[in-house]
Amino acid sequence: MKLFFYFGVIVVMFSCSSYDYQPSAYVKMADEITAKTAQKLRGEKGLILVGTGGQMMDDIQMLMMGFHFYKEVDIGTARQLVVDSVEEYLSAINVNKEVRPYLHNFPFTAQNVQLVIYFYKPDRSKVPSGKIKIAAAEEGKVVYYIDCPKEHTLKSIYEETYEDAWKVVNSKQ
Repeated sequence: MKLFFYFGVIVVMFSCSSYDYQPSAYVKMADEITAKTAQKLRGEKGLILVGTGGQMMDDIQMLMMGFHFYKEVDIGTARQLVVDSVEEYLSAINVNKEVRPYLHNFPFTAQNVQLVIYFYKPDRSKVPSGKIKIAAAEEGKVVYYIDCPKEHTLKSIYEETYEDAWKVVNSKQ
């Protein structure tokens, strides 16, 4: 019984101790760029930011954003949203002169950002089976997924390089 008491005291001590983590200047800059980009994408595209992240141990190697989008889409529309969003993010990063010294490489490219869009019906319910559930840009590729409820998994239905997706989107404009 005493063992549980001492264990409980130790857990409380560690959980109550103050953790004074102060993010570095470049992490704050990256967060600000991400927030401003997300706000712009919400206003222009209807994308709702649900998550952020990155790789920023010694410098900024990668930045990430995840969104919800409340419309059913086909591959063409998903591709347009992904490419437009990645390009907006890259532009915001690359034009910011203050963050440049902290970028692992300049200019940042599609290899340096990850962007994921989760699709839902307008009433915020799940899209039906066979409809695109997720579109993701990562490591220079864009991948489109559908839900497979019987297998309790997602299935990739199409994959292309980011460069090819960009070409398709920009050939339409």
